[in-house]
Amino acid sequence: MGRVHSEWLRVAVPEVDRRTVLKGLATLGLAPALSACGDSAPQQAGPAPDVPADGPVRFDHGVASGDPYADSVVLWTRVTPADDADVPVAWELAGDEGMQDIVASGVFVTNAARDYTVKVMADRLRPATRYWYRFRCGDAVSIVGRTKTAPSADAAPEQLKFAFASCAWYSMGYFNAYRGIAEKADLDVVLMLGDYIYEYGGDELLSTPFALGRYMAPGHEIVTLADYRQRHALYKTDPDLQAAHAAHPWICTWDDHESTNNSYTEGADNHTEGEEGVWTQRKRVSAQAYFEWLPVRDEFNPNNGPGAVLYRRLQYGDLAEFFVLDSRLEGRSVQPEDNEAAADPARHMISRAQEEWLLDGMRSTTARWKIVAQQTMLSQLNVAPNRPFTLDSWDGYTAQRGRLLDAFAGIDDVVVITGDIHTAFCNELTPDPTSSSYQPGVSGSVGVEFVCPSITSQGLPPAVVNALQPFNRHIRYAEGALETNHGYVVVTATPQWCDAAWMYALSVLTPIKAERPGQVWRVNSGETTLRLSRFSR
Repeated sequence: MGRVHSEWLRVAVPEVDRRTVLKGLATLGLAPALSACGDSAPQQAGPAPDVPADGPVRFDHGVASGDPYADSVVLWTRVTPADDADVPVAWELAGDEGMQDIVASGVFVTNAARDYTVKVMADRLRPATRYWYRFRCGDAVSIVGRTKTAPSADAAPEQLKFAFASCAWYSMGYFNAYRGIAEKADLDVVLMLGDYIYEYGGDELLSTPFALGRYMAPGHEIVTLADYRQRHALYKTDPDLQAAHAAHPWICTWDDHESTNNSYTEGADNHTEGEEGVWTQRKRVSAQAYFEWLPVRDEFNPNNGPGAVLYRRLQYGDLAEFFVLDSRLEGRSVQPEDNEAAADPARHMISRAQEEWLLDGMRSTTARWKIVAQQTMLSQLNVAPNRPFTLDSWDGYTAQRGRLLDAFAGIDDVVVITGDIHTAFCNELTPDPTSSSYQPGVSGSVGVEFVCPSITSQGLPPAVVNALQPFNRHIRYAEGALETNHGYVVVTATPQWCDAAWMYALSVLTPIKAERPGQVWRVNSGETTLRLSRFSR
């Protein structure tokens, strides 16, 4: 539909009620028939029609965008209606911040079946282009978000700049690090590597040193679909998280706390079968809420059937390709009890299908940098010789890790980015850090790993990190988790090198925008060793 016809709709629609609008949109081909799961009208050029509401509505949970391709991106929001009814929400995507040059728009009908969330796919877009977007319903208008598409696969970008983060426990502190990410205006994308929410009860922290007035509703551990929805809704009211979502597109994957602590395919350490229901049901409803509340393409929702998986690839021209893993729920074996069990070749952190998908993709991609975005530390982390810090990481799945590292030896420019452990690490990937064939910064490594600190969750104290160093010479840089050591990592990739810059919020105990830079480490293209960069951020 052209711009003139759209402008006519904007004048005519407010004169009729909402249900008449829905019927009229369907007649014009602008909206399909309603369904229980929400519907999106076909995308059009020019402004969206006005859509009246039955009563007052609000946009309390911000806006977000995600999974950017060269020609499309997911747009997200959530509307809070006055009554339990179907709600049409108009969306608009523009080439300017003032929302004058509207290049795509449509109407999405949401309802209680999807917790009044709105998720649309804006497509037929230009590659490597900034866009701005908003949502409207009745007199309510959302904040304006900013997003960016990826370059086309045959493009040759001079630079890719992205941030990555993980582990945001709401009650543990303020999300100041998210504010830092929001204010990095030159980022192309943000990667969230898991623990976007925490499942623990809110009441248990009210009398601890972390009782900051950030009450984590509901007060009990979340188990049901209503619980998970309420927790996601709470997180999306945080102004710093809202700002980070509105500033950049996100690529998200989950770790354990989006379902429950130390989860794996068939269960979880923090799930008691019977008392807390059936694990498969809890896993299903946690995934449902995740896909309702995050800007992830619905085709990757495992609830959609055996062929749907969260792991996926996103390419940024010939410069980089992200391989986003699901190392939690897709194929993980139960955590082992000892090193002998950890070495069992039949054990797997990811399914063999995902392993083959990953290695085949890394070998065949046309991109220079192969960036593996995943959850738990791939590098070894020992507290004494042959004594892993935790078997919930890849140290509990050593045979499969060995296969990956052996494969990485034949693949150029491998960078792994990791969350989960709440502590900053910069590692050289090597099959055996104790072997004489490995010399830190010189030889014997097959790639590098950058590990982000947490947004707020408690990590390893500096004294513990310092004590670990003698047993982990492949760790080139680490910072223990103090109040001032929560943050994120900014990665800058060029055809010649890839830099990782650690950034830390000055505090999580009070709202504050200030942050301090940590060290910057570099790997050159064609090399597998790290060096302290002479450049600062």
